[in-house]
Amino acid sequence: MTLYKSILIGLLGSFLMFLGDMTLYYDSDDYDGKDTINKIIGIMKNVSIKRLYLGGLLGPICAFIYCIGFYHIVLATQEKYLNLAWFVFLINIFGMILGGTYHIQCAYLGLLSRHENKGALDEFLKFLKFQAKIVFGIMAIANIALALLILFGLTVFPKWQALFTPIFLLILTPLAERLPKGLHMIIRGGWFNLIYFIYYFSLFISFS
Repeated sequence: MTLYKSILIGLLGSFLMFLGDMTLYYDSDDYDGKDTINKIIGIMKNVSIKRLYLGGLLGPICAFIYCIGFYHIVLATQEKYLNLAWFVFLINIFGMILGGTYHIQCAYLGLLSRHENKGALDEFLKFLKFQAKIVFGIMAIANIALALLILFGLTVFPKWQALFTPIFLLILTPLAERLPKGLHMIIRGGWFNLIYFIYYFSLFISFS
């Protein structure tokens, strides 16, 4: 596999996972960022079952595609730092595997919300929030490691490319929160995959 192909695969994975987000809970009426999870549950409660199935299943499928895309880390790193590159690659795919699992379970929120047993939904929501802490914690470590690889010049990428890594793009999250209705639903609703799309797109532009 070439570096260019790996970047393209990562770009595809991020775009498809973003579509998975939108399939699960896109709504033209948008949602209030002050109570995000309950508003999104309210949206998923009313979307079609097929949408929930499709949106959820895209999670592990796209995580697999993402993992192939992450191989660009190994391909782009200077040979003398390959052991470090493999570690960063593996922590990234571990985090994304957990992320794909987390994504598919979000579909359960929409499915469980259709039934009267609110206790089951509340218990599952507690577990999902606990899982989120693990997923985002590991992904934060993975993203910081990736940014440092680039920032310290251990890859073939220019050092400024680190500014387009997910950990730096997360700084823009408050701006995404303030977007107008409609655009907020798309950008903020799929933000965690859009930042990967921006990252891979910046690499794509650099190598085109």
